[in-house]
Amino acid sequence: FFYDSATTDIYTYVYTLSLHDALPIYFFIGLTLLAFCCVMGYEIHLIPEPAALDFFSAGSFPTGVTIALALLSLILVGRTITGKDKDTACWPERKLAVKVGLMAAWILAYVVGFIFLGEYAYDAEWPEGTGFLISTLIFLSGAQVLTGYRNPFYIFLISAGISAFLYAVFAIFFKVPLP
Repeated sequence: FFYDSATTDIYTYVYTLSLHDALPIYFFIGLTLLAFCCVMGYEIHLIPEPAALDFFSAGSFPTGVTIALALLSLILVGRTITGKDKDTACWPERKLAVKVGLMAAWILAYVVGFIFLGEYAYDAEWPEGTGFLISTLIFLSGAQVLTGYRNPFYIFLISAGISAFLYAVFAIFFKVPLP
């Protein structure tokens, strides 16, 4: 946007402030993930206890994932504070940031769609898990398109396989009632 020719002078001293010094993005990501883990811990706490004394219950899987994510977030925050990730903690390029933003919006749409489709499936008396399977199939298909997959056959095959696997894990193994 400037129409000026470049200078041929050579500058021998330039003081630069790295992006890490200006914006420690990994630190804020770690704190955001820790806040998310706190919310998830509270939500998991609201899950009713099972009547039987089973080793696995409806809260077992989310509890394990939340604990693992919290530990990894603490490691990320700790590494950022100690400066071990000083050279690699740069905000991604604009193109990558747009993809990350689109994927975050797609995940949010999945959660909202999962809730509303689950309520609709319940009201319409669809078989248990139908809302979960439909919303997960749509989400996984869109996520693959966002990440660059273009073959519709493979997109459907992968989405259907993962959806069926997740249904089996949650509905059969963990006995979680799905919408």
